[in-house]
Amino acid sequence: MATYFYTEVSRVAEEAGVPHLTKKANMQSWSDDMRKLIEIDQVNKQLAKDVMDWVVQDSFWKTNVLSAKKLREKFAELAIKMNAQKKPVKPKQEPDSRDKDIAFQQFVADGGDPSEFNWNS
Repeated sequence: MATYFYTEVSRVAEEAGVPHLTKKANMQSWSDDMRKLIEIDQVNKQLAKDVMDWVVQDSFWKTNVLSAKKLREKFAELAIKMNAQKKPVKPKQEPDSRDKDIAFQQFVADGGDPSEFNWNS
């Protein structure tokens, strides 16, 4: 996991023109932080990978999470934000003024008395 995340972060650093930020990474520390994330924090490995993939694509977080240590520190926040982006909130649909007219026409077509149609509900 540490090697995978290092590779992804290195790619982001390279694209940003700052490859020196990851050149001196201590892979032992990265591996230890990943181990702690899984064993101590009890994070599911698939969720960890999903968050790693999301972090290196998110315009804000890819410049702020450049190490396994930072990933572990921010993991809960990152997972929540990732899930929030995956489930966009649907805007409340405003009622269409024609809905009542359509309901009225259907009521009459079904044999209802036009004078008995309830326009308030």
